[in-house]
Amino acid sequence: MSDNEFQSPLPPRPVNLGGPEKTDNETATEIRPPENQSEIPASEVIPETNPQRVNINTTSPSSKVGPKPVNKKLFFILGGVALAVILAVGGWILLKPKDSVGNKVVTLNYWGLWEDSQLLEGVFADFEAKNPGIKVNYKKNQKTDYRSRLQGRLAKTATEEEVPDIFRIHATWLPMFSGQLASVPADSVSRLDLDKDFYEVFKTDLKVGEKYMAIPLMYDSLQLFYNKDIIEAAQVKLPKSWWDLQETAKLLTVKDKDGRITRAGLAAGMVENVDHWSDILGLLIKQNGGDILQSSPENDANIRDAIIYYTNFKTLHKVWNESLPPSTEMFANGNLAFYFAPSWRVFDIETINPGLKFEIINVPQLPTLKDVPKDQAYASANLTNINWATYWVEAVNSKSPKQKEAWKLLEYLASKEGLEKMFATQSQLRSFGEIYPRISLANQIADNPKISPFISVANNSESGYLSSRTFDDGLNDQMNKYFTDAVNGIVAPGTETDKIMVTLRSGINQLVTKYGIKP
Repeated sequence: MSDNEFQSPLPPRPVNLGGPEKTDNETATEIRPPENQSEIPASEVIPETNPQRVNINTTSPSSKVGPKPVNKKLFFILGGVALAVILAVGGWILLKPKDSVGNKVVTLNYWGLWEDSQLLEGVFADFEAKNPGIKVNYKKNQKTDYRSRLQGRLAKTATEEEVPDIFRIHATWLPMFSGQLASVPADSVSRLDLDKDFYEVFKTDLKVGEKYMAIPLMYDSLQLFYNKDIIEAAQVKLPKSWWDLQETAKLLTVKDKDGRITRAGLAAGMVENVDHWSDILGLLIKQNGGDILQSSPENDANIRDAIIYYTNFKTLHKVWNESLPPSTEMFANGNLAFYFAPSWRVFDIETINPGLKFEIINVPQLPTLKDVPKDQAYASANLTNINWATYWVEAVNSKSPKQKEAWKLLEYLASKEGLEKMFATQSQLRSFGEIYPRISLANQIADNPKISPFISVANNSESGYLSSRTFDDGLNDQMNKYFTDAVNGIVAPGTETDKIMVTLRSGINQLVTKYGIKP
């Protein structure tokens, strides 16, 4: 859809006619100036006058003894100047933005990350109309160095220009922002019904003690994409377990006469060319009963087994190798049967290959003997019900003097009304908007086959510090580096797994200490 076809269902906001929108990393992309500036509009300023000097010649033949006559021309000129100044100042006072109690308008600096301002202008205008004492100055940031730039700004005095009052962070960043986040007020929690109408993963991830530290406006997770034409041609069943996926992926892998893969069954087993590999591995570890933050022989064995199982897709099952292009590209071009990804990858695939026929199903699960009677342990097993969530949230600067107004805005955005309006606007530029974080709104989007797999298991999802593409140069990226070394080490022939695991555990423990993570 071209820019001139975009029609927001919401009213527009005032547009800055003073110059082009700024787009560099450190400059706000807001398309209008802050509305609390105190300058008098140029059209209302009266030019300084220089009235003609009047010659009062007391030696004139016509002069007489007595009081000097008043020069009426000078009087009217000076009076006119004074009146113009009074009117200009009075007009500025009347036109100066005020709220209902006569205070200055509060301008909230809001740092976003993924959404362009045009997608939010309408919903901000709607909020501002309901709250005339608050204005929103939104800035879309570039992902490069975003986390470090954000923390650099938060370290400054909250009243300085360009210090954000509200900002978007990844849910796993809370340990890195300790002390910089304001807790969500109890009244906001109650009005939003955060404890009951939002998915369980938010309680686990966003609560520190009994307080929420951020508010979600979206939800996303890892799911399994498949090429519909390949599956239908092979007449195979869609996998529910990892065992099913493993066998089906081997069956669907096609090689040429020289043994080179021309069609891959599954993108897994490696790091470099498997998009979202860390999410896949994080999911496997959790399903296998592992917890990367816990240091014990049994726990480390669960992590080791999950890593080995993951690498087997390259080394043992040979459904993927280093010669192949990145998995997103491979899938979009129709040469990959199964592919793990979050929902936003739908838009990438549709851009690369609009004609590709693909569907999405829930991620496979591992067999487990949990809840199976001991006398039936050798006869049957259940499947786990664990999914991998990865999503972004909105937080408030703990030093901001505008916290009351900031939470009011976030309450509106996270309300049913606000979420529905954002989704409707986003859906005009792409297949669908950000997936609702509210349980009560799930039915509104459940009939979309590209969304339904994500929300169907959202209440059984967990997140972790192996999230991909957070670009944080911190907790996730550093954790991923240690696991990259472990995966590559196990894939390499002749390596000792025990030594690799000792190194991995040492690296994890360092991060736990560095970021003060509580296991």
